[in-house]
Amino acid sequence: MPHVLELDSVCVERRGASVLNRLSLTLRQGEFVALIGANGSGKTTLLRTVLGFLRPTSGVLRLFDTPIGHGRTARKRIGYVPQSLAIDFKMPMTVRDVVAMGRYGLIGLGRRPGKADRLAVEKALNDVGIADLAPRPIGHLSGGELQKVQIARALCQSPDLLLLDEPTSSLDLGAQRDVLDLVGRLHRERRLTTLIVMHDLKSLPASCTRALILDDARIVFDGPFADAFTEETLSHVYKHQGPAILRELLAEVSSGEMSP
Repeated sequence: MPHVLELDSVCVERRGASVLNRLSLTLRQGEFVALIGANGSGKTTLLRTVLGFLRPTSGVLRLFDTPIGHGRTARKRIGYVPQSLAIDFKMPMTVRDVVAMGRYGLIGLGRRPGKADRLAVEKALNDVGIADLAPRPIGHLSGGELQKVQIARALCQSPDLLLLDEPTSSLDLGAQRDVLDLVGRLHRERRLTTLIVMHDLKSLPASCTRALILDDARIVFDGPFADAFTEETLSHVYKHQGPAILRELLAEVSSGEMSP
C-alpha cells in the first residue's frame, strides 16, 4: 500500500526547546489514524510541520514520496481543518464564499475560478450536507455548522490527505457526534487518508482503526486503536488524572460505552 506521509527521526525545535523529538511514523493510503495526547504533547506541532509552517531541525519528512524540500506541489494534496475558522465574521461573506476559499491554493493568485472550481465547491457543500446554507452569511451559523463549513472548505481542494486538528473541541456533545460521524463518512466515501488530532479517546469515529499517542514530543504508542485502551497508555493522555479515573475510563470501554 503506497505511503502518503513519512517522518523519519524528525526533530523540531522552538526557542531552543524540543517540540518534536526524533519522531518517526508512516501513514499508508486509506488509513484513518487518531493522533492523541494531552495538551502540549506536540500534536498541533506535528500537523504544522507536515503543512510546512514549521521546519524540521533534523530528520526527513516525505509527502507522497516527495521530500519536504520539494513538497510544495505535494502539499496541495492536503486538506486541513484547523481548530477554528480564521476569518472576520463581520465580513459580508456567505458560506459558499468561505468554502470556495479552499480552491485558492489550486487556482493561483489573480486567476478567476473556472467551471471545475465551481463544481468542486458545490460538490463539497453537498457532500458535507450544507448546500442549504450556501447563501447564508457566515456570521449567522452555529458552532457545528461552522465546523462543517471548515470541512467543506478542506474538501474543496479534492485532497488525498485530510488533517483535522481537534475538530470538536468547542462543540456540545450532539454537535461533536454529528461532526465525527460526518468525518467518518467522508473518509469512506472519498477514500481519503485521514489523520485526526484529538485530546480525548471517547468519541472517535468507528472508521478509525489506528492510534498514535504523543507524550513529551515523542510517540509512546502506535498500534490498533483497540489496543490503546490500557491504564499505561491512558496515563499518557490523561496525565493529571489519578488511577481511579483511568480505571473508570477502562470500565467504560469494557461496558461498551466507549467504542475503540
